Amino acid sequence: NKWYLLEAEESFCNNNYDTAKTYYDKAISSAKDHKFVNEEALACELAAYFYLELGQKDKALELFLLAHEKYHEWGAFGKCTSLYEFVVSNFSSPIGTGLTDTDNMRQEIAFPNLEVGLLSSLDDALRRHTDMASDPVG
Repeated sequence: NKWYLLEAEESFCNNNYDTAKTYYDKAISSAKDHKFVNEEALACELAAYFYLELGQKDKALELFLLAHEKYHEWGAFGKCTSLYEFVVSNFSSPIGTGLTDTDNMRQEIAFPNLEVGLLSSLDDALRRHTDMASDPVG
């Protein structure tokens, strides 16, 4: 799976996008099949940046959410926070004064082109992260 990811990144750098897509998919699948949660998270994140660069925001968001989930499963809570902040800043338009807390996120952030289910997934992921980070036993 590391080799697939390296091939995907090289293909991306060489503007060979179809090949890059194939290798990103293989890297994600291979990491998942071998239960390498950390490598699956990384592959999803890098693939998300790839799709974002291509202007495919829905696919990028889907992969960012999956990466967030896998980083959380792995216990990389700091990475979860930074990824969440990146997603919010790149996939939302602030209304009013911006985020104040997770309970008000839907009222203060507009996601004009996203399905409600994806927004709920982002909310749920943040809530899980917040709950896990504040519970030292969890």
